[in-house]
Amino acid sequence: MEKKKKPAAACANCGATLVGKFCHECGEKRLNRRDLALPKFFREVFAKFTHLDSRLLRSLKWLVLRPGFLSAEYLRGRRKRYAKPLSLFFIINLLYFLSIGANRFRTFENPLSTQLRNPYGGVVRVMIDSRFTNTGTAEGQVFEREFDQRNHTLAKSMLLLIVPMLAAWLWLLYRSQGFFYGEHLITALHFLALMIVQNMLVGIVFGNSLTNLLIGPFPGNHFVNEVAEPMLWVWALAFFTLKNVYVQPAFPTALKSAALAFLWLPTLIAYRFIVFLATFYTV
Repeated sequence: MEKKKKPAAACANCGATLVGKFCHECGEKRLNRRDLALPKFFREVFAKFTHLDSRLLRSLKWLVLRPGFLSAEYLRGRRKRYAKPLSLFFIINLLYFLSIGANRFRTFENPLSTQLRNPYGGVVRVMIDSRFTNTGTAEGQVFEREFDQRNHTLAKSMLLLIVPMLAAWLWLLYRSQGFFYGEHLITALHFLALMIVQNMLVGIVFGNSLTNLLIGPFPGNHFVNEVAEPMLWVWALAFFTLKNVYVQPAFPTALKSAALAFLWLPTLIAYRFIVFLATFYTV
């Protein structure tokens, strides 16, 4: 007697015929009750954790030691060995957030006492005057203290807003090369993550800024610490990033990274103003 063929197994998720361990339509794993056995469960959790950990460490290594390499690998389709760009960014952002107590390099935040030094300082003055007749009053002092605390936190948790602005500048600088805006977003995401790591290293290891460490406080050091030094860091890190991602000769890359460093200033000012508004209306 001819044996009846077993009906082909169907995917529990989408119903497609299964061939192998995973569904070719949706990627769902073939159902197997043994997967729920305790030893198997712990082996799988351990494998997932160590795999994620190795990818994260590998990604952090290449992010710092070879700027732009991760973006280039992602755009070439080599993605399995590295943490996803957004996941990597959020992990670094979390570390940055946790470093608040130790990091004194204030690139992204702006306390109320220094808001007036920004180009939008006139708007700040009008908004403050509409709320308080005198910030020196007890109520004004309480507001300033609460503003600075909130700004301290929001400036580190809203950093993702900078990414589309940086991607727009990259699109402008490399518009003739045919890259999609989404590809520039990946580069901008990795680049900002690198800038955050740089900010943590300088702020924690050197304290405040490299300029202060080398020559100490001096007249006009606010401009150097808040504008000049961050722009120099952007220029240096952008050069290696753009060289690896967009593969152009050194001279045009140096010019474009210098342009990005100058464009960083209006980007940072726009970000600070957005954070100022978010802080002002939530305190």
